Amino acid sequence: MWRIATGEPRRREGPVVTGNILVTGIGVIGPGSAVGAGRFWQILIGVEGLIARLTRFDPSGYPTQIAGQVCDRALERFIDSRAKRTTSHAAQLAIGAGELAMDDSRLPVTGNEAQNFGVFVGSALGGWTQGEQQLATLIEKGASRINPFLVNSSGPHSVSTELAFRIGAHGNIQTVSTGCASSTQAIADAVRQLHTQEVSACIAGGTESPISPMVVSALARTEELSTRHKSPERASRPFDRDHDGMVLSEGACFLVLENSDAARERGAHAYAEILGGATSCDAEGLYQFDQSVETGARAIHKLLRRTGVTPDQIDYVCAHANSSPAFDRKEVTVLKKAFGEFAAKIPVSSIKGVLGHPFGASGAFQTAAAALAIQNDLIPPTHNLEEPDPDCDLDLVMGEPRKKTVRHALVTSYGYGGINAYLLLRKFEG
Repeated sequence: MWRIATGEPRRREGPVVTGNILVTGIGVIGPGSAVGAGRFWQILIGVEGLIARLTRFDPSGYPTQIAGQVCDRALERFIDSRAKRTTSHAAQLAIGAGELAMDDSRLPVTGNEAQNFGVFVGSALGGWTQGEQQLATLIEKGASRINPFLVNSSGPHSVSTELAFRIGAHGNIQTVSTGCASSTQAIADAVRQLHTQEVSACIAGGTESPISPMVVSALARTEELSTRHKSPERASRPFDRDHDGMVLSEGACFLVLENSDAARERGAHAYAEILGGATSCDAEGLYQFDQSVETGARAIHKLLRRTGVTPDQIDYVCAHANSSPAFDRKEVTVLKKAFGEFAAKIPVSSIKGVLGHPFGASGAFQTAAAALAIQNDLIPPTHNLEEPDPDCDLDLVMGEPRKKTVRHALVTSYGYGGINAYLLLRKFEG
């Protein structure tokens, strides 16, 4: 277990705005072998697929039988017997990714940091799968066999409290649960509080464990999941003419964020700088979105104005595109509306061709991918994109990674309810 020792907090006189919020650690627990930032990056720029036949339950007879599943053996070194009993699978994924992020950052253990260290988590479903499993236990074995820790451990909020316990973080903890945009908004909130020194350093990201019979059945009923069972590694096809739905996946990704002065003082490595985030809501109900896409485009304009970045300075869009035709096409339309004549000149790719769609954790995985693209000056391709949908007519990176100096990268997230969320990253050269 890793902890930040306790001590006396620093005195804060008021909301003094600071600049240069850096990503100094990345932790990933993804499907298959995608464990750790380095392995995650190699998969994104390589040819390995992470989608396979479902094994968490018997999918025979289900319309969808594939998913991106974490190998739980990867969690064994992070999860003790107490945590197995008292935490949800989503929390266990977060604990693993959080520890990897903290190890990667090598953030020093100091008392002052403990008092002002924050935890920001995004998750759409939290411990849904544990609730579903316990319902089956209730029906089959009776009330006396229910896990007594279920209620407290299954809510999305439980993840942030478990991470705070593991780290020894006494600062602000916060949970965002806004569907697929959850972790994007959680990271944006973390950056905002770092700017105003409400926290002095933090861990921010998302976790999701949505692979259950009920979730798969419900999404299959609405025909939102791909049914390409015979070739699961090719089923998720963002922007492709043959995209037929998303592929569920699970996992967690967390970033350690800190001010550049503190990072420079301790000689920390910086992957990238996060300039800030912006969000908006189409307000068209849960299953509709603003057909004019004005709401999504305005949020991008607001983010660019606030950060002083112009459309021609965007070198890469790490897209939400989840292989759902409706969401893929919405995203393209938003980018065209937001960037106008520059939209066709900006390289765009989605990591979900290989990763699948881990719901509320998506934005955190994308942010890590964007930071690694900035560090390596290399844009990962959209896996399985062979012939673009005619309505997805942007500069889509397909086939091979594209070598390009990436100074500014935009991360996009879209969710049910018309939620639009964005993060803007920059190469740090300070």
